[in-house]
Amino acid sequence: MCADIVWRPSEAQIAESNLMRFMRANGIATYEALLARAEADPEWWWRSVTGWIDFYQPYQQILDLERGVEFARWCRGGTTNIVLNALDRHKGSALWNAPALIYEAEDGTVCTWTFAELDREVCRLAGGLRSLGIGDGEVVAVYLPNVPEAVFGLLAVAKIGAIVMPLFSGFGAEALRTRLVDSGAVAMLTIDGIARRGRASPMKATADEAAEGSPSLRHIVCLETGLLPVQHKPGRDHDWAALCASQPDEAPTAQMDAEAPFMLMYTSGTSGRPKGTVHSHAGFAAKLALDFGLLMDIRAGDRILWMSDMGWLVGPILSYGAPLLGATFVLAGGAPDYPDATRLWRLV
Repeated sequence: MCADIVWRPSEAQIAESNLMRFMRANGIATYEALLARAEADPEWWWRSVTGWIDFYQPYQQILDLERGVEFARWCRGGTTNIVLNALDRHKGSALWNAPALIYEAEDGTVCTWTFAELDREVCRLAGGLRSLGIGDGEVVAVYLPNVPEAVFGLLAVAKIGAIVMPLFSGFGAEALRTRLVDSGAVAMLTIDGIARRGRASPMKATADEAAEGSPSLRHIVCLETGLLPVQHKPGRDHDWAALCASQPDEAPTAQMDAEAPFMLMYTSGTSGRPKGTVHSHAGFAAKLALDFGLLMDIRAGDRILWMSDMGWLVGPILSYGAPLLGATFVLAGGAPDYPDATRLWRLV
């Protein structure tokens, strides 16, 4: 037998949900009618979902099947950027000084960044990356644990029109090298080390080892926390703080074709060679609007916690999706059950 349902929303909560407001705006009375229309008219469906997204240049055609359904092209003629939707759209609004990111380190230290403060960090890093000559279409790896700078990095790389490649913080050198070589990555963001369960593990040293045999890699930007000593290779390695120190608090967001790739996400490689999956600026933003906005009913002012490494897909989903909806991303460093098993409940 099925267990009893322990909670049901009230009629008022249902009526005010994002999904019901969406249905009313489109003149749809029931959920079954919504499913039927979406299935019968996918162009209408995705045109409605992309109504949550901002574009620099509006698209002229939502779906182009000229090359066949397997090579569908979306939002033809439109230009946008995932960062336009995650940060820039909130400038001047009441949200700008509201919390965008709350971080708790494993030792219990808590720090908060407003949307304005998050934007400032992203702009400074974006300026630093541009000063290294990194630009449109170049792949930048983000090899960082659950630290705020991982969020800054994911947003900054997309902001300048480059392609971000998140990497699991537990990868060894060979797993890193495989992805660096396959993607042709030109830069990597990393950290001196990671503290987990009270113990320090190196990351910059692993990145250095992976860099050997990765001919396209020109730059390593290292966040130096003092946890572990690091070796610098002249001409290649850059201190994160020094790179960003002289950069302005504002930076332009690149206007990208709606289908331009912004993220390269690799499969785990457990069943064969890792395969890179490509995500576009408009496509990823539309899916976040659907999943977070309509399905999870997330709204401005809500807070979301989803324990995962920043190198798996969950990290980017939260880094772009929470701010896109005006919500607050609660990021926890370290393990969910350290220093004791009640940590996750305290976080909640």
